[in-house]
Amino acid sequence: MPKNLRRVTGRGDLHFITFCCYQRRALLGTMRVRNLAVRILGEVRSKYGFPLVGYVIMPEHVHLLIGESRTVSPAKVVQVFKQRLSRRMRGRKRGEERQLRLRFPEEAGELRRFWQRRYYDFNVYTRRKMKEKLEYMHANPITEKLVKHPRDWPWSSWSYYATGQGPLKVDAL
Repeated sequence: MPKNLRRVTGRGDLHFITFCCYQRRALLGTMRVRNLAVRILGEVRSKYGFPLVGYVIMPEHVHLLIGESRTVSPAKVVQVFKQRLSRRMRGRKRGEERQLRLRFPEEAGELRRFWQRRYYDFNVYTRRKMKEKLEYMHANPITEKLVKHPRDWPWSSWSYYATGQGPLKVDAL
């Protein structure tokens, strides 16, 4: 990623955000962890009041389509989500140790981090582009050959759009 990355906020755009687990490992590979990620996404959304238009939790990455909060930037939303999930996975409380010192057990040693440091943020400013990003996110589990139909992947906003019900209420725009 470029060093002088400039994120554009404050215009009321939607933000298509993607971030990955450390070294793109499947740290979100279990149902328990994905369920926890959805729960934490709901908590962060409640705290900061941003519109959630779409999401998908994949085994090694997350896609979000969110609006801007009145109180914090999308960067802060991503930061808090990542911190809360990684801390709960480590079973540690905030402030016990610096985050980079916390360890994740792994078969061949220990991981240094849970998340990659940066994230991708694309400003979405048209309905056509919003639909394109939603379709991309909802097709991701099929593309990765995890399921044959999006209804079979409960860790996304697809079910809410299809049935009006799902793990998290979304703000369909």
